[in-house]
Amino acid sequence: MNLADLRAELEANQAWRRDEIRFFQNQLTWINAEEKQNQYRRALVLILYAHFEGFCKFALALYVNAVNNTGIKCSEANSAIAAASLANLFRDLRDPQRKSDVFRRKLPDDTQLHRFARDREFVEQAFDFAERLVSIPDHVVDTESNLSPVILRKNLYRLGLPHDLFETFQGEVYRLLGYRNQIAHGELQSGIERQTYEALRDATFTIMDEVTREIMRALQGGHYRR
Repeated sequence: MNLADLRAELEANQAWRRDEIRFFQNQLTWINAEEKQNQYRRALVLILYAHFEGFCKFALALYVNAVNNTGIKCSEANSAIAAASLANLFRDLRDPQRKSDVFRRKLPDDTQLHRFARDREFVEQAFDFAERLVSIPDHVVDTESNLSPVILRKNLYRLGLPHDLFETFQGEVYRLLGYRNQIAHGELQSGIERQTYEALRDATFTIMDEVTREIMRALQGGHYRR
């Protein structure tokens, strides 16, 4: 694991997003009327949210890929990383439609027996699961339809990262998401005032910085290990 390269990837991804936001921001200098500037900021809010969600998803995916490449076993990983790595196994275990190969033909409609057969199979292979190399599937990081503070916390929790990391900025993230949804639904036609936009932008940039710092802290400290 080359930590310098990983940090460079995070910083480069964040930098081009900031540059694009600033590029569109700078177009405000060509708009003289304050009313028109406020309307233009509606588009800036949509861009701001897109980069907020995009960067968080990129950063968490990079963390997953870095942990997967460590070559550690599930028995060596912390409980969150081990559980995330075995996500597909647990999904199959809970699947009510999955039938035991042993009783597939003899007792095709015995739901309870099939469930017990899956439990038994799990116990029989439990030690083997612990020896598996960590391999977190892509679907573990899921921003769902909107990256709200709750969804962000869920993703951080799944990866064993501090899930309350951005509690201080929760209000601003909800505001950003709320404005984004209102604009997408054709509302806020009068636009967004400068102070409101700048507060949203500054909070977004701060969160992106914190995501980078926390991921690097986790990788440098080996927090993914047991």
